[in-house]
Amino acid sequence: MNVIIYLRVSSEQQANRELSIPAQREALERFAADKGWTIVDEYIDEAKSAKTADRPEFQRMIAAAQQSDKNFQAILIHKFDRFSRSREDHIVYKALLKKQDVSVLSASEPTEPDTPHGLLLEGMLEVISEFYNMNLKHETIKGMKENAIQGFHCGGRAPYGYRLHRSGSRVTYVLGPDEEIQTVKLIFQWAAEGTGGKKLARMLNELEASRGSERRWSPSTVLSLLGNHAYLGYRTWNKKSEVNGCKNDPNEWIMAKNCHAPIISEQLWQAAHEVLSTRKILKPK
Repeated sequence: MNVIIYLRVSSEQQANRELSIPAQREALERFAADKGWTIVDEYIDEAKSAKTADRPEFQRMIAAAQQSDKNFQAILIHKFDRFSRSREDHIVYKALLKKQDVSVLSASEPTEPDTPHGLLLEGMLEVISEFYNMNLKHETIKGMKENAIQGFHCGGRAPYGYRLHRSGSRVTYVLGPDEEIQTVKLIFQWAAEGTGGKKLARMLNELEASRGSERRWSPSTVLSLLGNHAYLGYRTWNKKSEVNGCKNDPNEWIMAKNCHAPIISEQLWQAAHEVLSTRKILKPK
C-alpha cells in the first residue's frame, strides 16, 4: 500500500524531542517499513496548532487526497492528535477522506477503523485529545486570571512609555525613556484641552519630526493609548474574549491597581475622558 505521512508540531511542543518532526518521521518510516508500505510523500506543518484545520500543509494534503490521480490509499500519522485536536474536524475530514477511499492511520495508536471496536477506540482517542486541549486552555486562562489579579503581565508588548521587566517567573512594567513618558503626558493634556484624534496625531507627528524620529502616529493609535488604564498604574486583563476575540463587558474586566508606576494622574485621566465622552455624544453618526 502507498501512504503519505503527515507531521505536525505546535510552537509549544517544538522543544519536545519525542514530538519533534525528525522523531515523528523516524517513527512513521519504521512503522511503514514493518508493514511493507511505501511512503510516497510527506506534509509538514511546523509551529501549527491542531485546534483548527486552517493549516497550510494539512489543507494541501486534503486537496491531494481529493485528486482522481492520487497515488496513495492512506494518511499515516504519529498520533491522532497530530491530525487534529478537534472532534468536529476529525469527523468532517475523515468523512471527506473516506469518500475518496483514503484512510487515516496512526503508528502509535493503531486501531481497526473498519470494525466496531476499532471505530469506538478511535473515537475515544479523539475525544480524549479534545478534552486535553479544552482542559489545558481552561487551566491556562485560570492561571492568567490569577496572574492578572496579582497585577502581573499576561502577555503581549508593554504599552508605549513602559518596558517589560522580568523578576523570576513574573513580568511587570517599568518606566521607559523620559521622551516617551513626556509624550504620553502631552497626549492626555492635549486631549483634556479638547484636541481631537486627528489633530492629536498631526501634532504628535510634527513633534516626532522635530526630534528626528521616524515614528508616525495615527488617530486610532492615539485613541487606543488614551483608553489604556496602564498609564494610571493599573493592570487590566480580559478586555477581549479568549474564545472569539470580541470585546467583553467592562464588568468582566479584571483590573488591579497600583501595579507599577503611573505616568498620569487620576485627575488628568478624568479630564481627558470627559472631553472624549462629550466629543462622542456630539459627533454625528
